[in-house]
Amino acid sequence: MPRSHSHYKNFLDLRGDGRIVLYKRADHRNPKWTVRLKIPTLTGFVVKSTKTTDDFEARRFAEDLYYRLEGRARRGEPVKSPTFRKVFAEWSRVPVVDQVVRSSKYVNGNVRRVEIWALEYLGGLPIDQITEERLADYVDWRLSQPKRPAVVTLKNERNAIKQLLKFAKRKAYISTVPEFAIKPGRPNARPDIPEREWRRLTDFLPGYVDRARDRRRQRERFYLALYILVLGNTGIRTGEARRLKWRDVSTTRTLTDEIRSVLSVRGKTGQREVVSNRGVERYLDALSAQVIQNG
Repeated sequence: MPRSHSHYKNFLDLRGDGRIVLYKRADHRNPKWTVRLKIPTLTGFVVKSTKTTDDFEARRFAEDLYYRLEGRARRGEPVKSPTFRKVFAEWSRVPVVDQVVRSSKYVNGNVRRVEIWALEYLGGLPIDQITEERLADYVDWRLSQPKRPAVVTLKNERNAIKQLLKFAKRKAYISTVPEFAIKPGRPNARPDIPEREWRRLTDFLPGYVDRARDRRRQRERFYLALYILVLGNTGIRTGEARRLKWRDVSTTRTLTDEIRSVLSVRGKTGQREVVSNRGVERYLDALSAQVIQNG
């Protein structure tokens, strides 16, 4: 191709055979070099920005890239990077056992997270162009949505995307998994129930139990009332409450010599001991008596 070609300026054929060409677009103001490679056995060209204006650095980048891709071609490996969408299609079909994760529900959740958002934003990009900068742009894009996602939602999406990128690395589509940072946000603290509403609820519960139409419904309402009272006076989460066993319940004495129930709970933050408000021991005793009565 002649130097005077209307679409190019500073046209450099590094080997003289058209396999490694550096140029700058005549119709662009971008001062950085672009490399165009012709890899044997590959149809068409590989075109990439060198991301530098320095002649020496551009030459080194172009030659390194050529010999790396030419080596892939000789070994029968893919030369052109597949798109994020294509890698997603492969990754989403990998059996659970091959993904080394906990369950099919976990895998399907990750696939869905990538499919809903990341596939829309990153789908058309070659997988080797998913850089730390691109991932940061993705986070900014997510935060610009009308329904702004919580930090925990973004972290779940990050984990899913990193699973896909690790898969891409195993398939030799990328050499490294880029960093994917998410700035910590303000915790989404659950609001307290106003005291007036809490009093209204606790005043309502005894009558709600007594108005049951039969013994089965009365027992269900009794359990529900105790469940509400225990959670409200301990602050434990529903997931922690589901895992509680009687062996997890103990007592302690406060500095004012009051006896308080202590619950050893396990949840998403690990294991912890919760000292309850005064009176919870009565609710636990009532629950124990009901369980014994019903066998």
